[in-house]
Order: sequence, then C-alpha cells, then structure tokens
Amino acid sequence: MALKQRILYLSAVSTDPKSPVISLALHEPVKGTIVEIDPRSDGLEYGSVHDAVCEGWRVVHFPDQRGSLADSDADVLGFQFILEKMEQFDD
Repeated sequence: MALKQRILYLSAVSTDPKSPVISLALHEPVKGTIVEIDPRSDGLEYGSVHDAVCEGWRVVHFPDQRGSLADSDADVLGFQFILEKMEQFDD
C-alpha cells in the first residue's frame, strides 16, 4: 500500500468555510478513474468546507477574497476551495 493524495474541489456560496457547498469534484489517486456527478445522488457528501475539514480534509487553496465579485462568474460557479487528504491506496 502507498500513501497517496486525494484532491477534493468544493465550490461554496461564499468564501466562508461554513457556507453551503453547491458542487464538488473528487479526484482519486488511481489511474483511469473518472470524475463525474451522480444524478441519482441524494445530495453532496459535505454540506460545507468546514464539514470536510472535520472529516480530515486539509484546505490547500482558499478562494480569492479581494474585492467584490458582483456580476461575475462566481455568482454561478461559487467560490472554489481545494482540499487534500493523504490516504493509503493499493497500487
């Protein structure tokens, strides 16, 4: 088993880590895996970035907090946080 980095992109409604998450993408450290949204899912795995941190994820990138983003793409896409978690994976 090898220690590998898992990467989680979370888009939230604001720059506050406790604000609601509106989308996520989990990138696993396994060749050939595909990142996709499951339309049958009842909801997102984490309700906020804070929830993910409580489960052992570490924030490695915070969204830009300078100035106002009114009338920008952030209104649609949210504010992206990038998190990581180191876990053991079979090679």
